[in-house]
Amino acid sequence: MGLMVVMLIITPYNSLAQKAKPLPPVESVVKVKGHSPHKATVYSMILPGLGQIYNKKIWKVPILYAGIGATVYAISWNGKQRTKYQNAFSDFTSFSQWKYQDPDADPQLPKPTLNRYETILKLDFENTDKRYDDWFLTQLKNRKDYFKRNRDLSYIILAGIYVLNIIDATVDAHFFDFSVNDDLSVKVEPASNYTARAGNVLGVKCSINF
Repeated sequence: MGLMVVMLIITPYNSLAQKAKPLPPVESVVKVKGHSPHKATVYSMILPGLGQIYNKKIWKVPILYAGIGATVYAISWNGKQRTKYQNAFSDFTSFSQWKYQDPDADPQLPKPTLNRYETILKLDFENTDKRYDDWFLTQLKNRKDYFKRNRDLSYIILAGIYVLNIIDATVDAHFFDFSVNDDLSVKVEPASNYTARAGNVLGVKCSINF
């Protein structure tokens, strides 16, 4: 009798074990690739603005190229002005050397041309004294150096815009997947505190909720 009871108890469990279905396979976990700061950096190095497009900050591209365009125009304009005054400086230097040449030199030396500067300034340089000629030569040199400095500074600004474009794209890419709670609030209200040393102290309490 005892043996039959044991058999009756074991049999249902064996039948349930035989009828049990195999567990379904565990679904493989698919890793979702995040936004790559490395790609944003490389894109911006290859072509300014491409990193901003990758970061979906397309509105920054017109601002970036407006800065680049203005800087390139400044380089071109200052370069032309520098060339103009450089030519004027060279011409007037040659003219001064001809004008104040050694009396024993060949008087048949050809007179150097002053291009259009003599006509524009309405001056007869042949009848001016050396003091004025030296002053005018100094002015030409100062203007030449001024436009050269501006041109060189524009090159530096252009390089700075290029580097800033790379930094901006890299930082934006790092914060691309950064989520900020919409329930962000700041609360400022007066507060009081009591200390044994100072007594009642009034102040301001600032609370930030994330």
